[in-house]
Amino acid sequence: MRAENPGTTGRAEPHDGSAVVAEWNEAALREFVSNEHLDVRRCVLPGLSLRKEAYPSELHDLVDAAVAIARSHADEYIRHRVEHQVGD
Repeated sequence: MRAENPGTTGRAEPHDGSAVVAEWNEAALREFVSNEHLDVRRCVLPGLSLRKEAYPSELHDLVDAAVAIARSHADEYIRHRVEHQVGD
């Protein structure tokens, strides 16, 4: 078997994963706010940062919305979890 590019080592180029993390965080935040399904919110919330400084300024209102949704949610787990994550 011969490699098509014999000069390459087969190793992936190192890259900054922070862009991927930022995209994931934004997608998770948007999903939590827009998807009213209880199981989705329960699954997304533990990995969701609810600190504004974790997001660009244009998403700060969405963070506020996520916190408000969680604090007023009918589900006890979600209400408890948000207070644990926000720490207020």
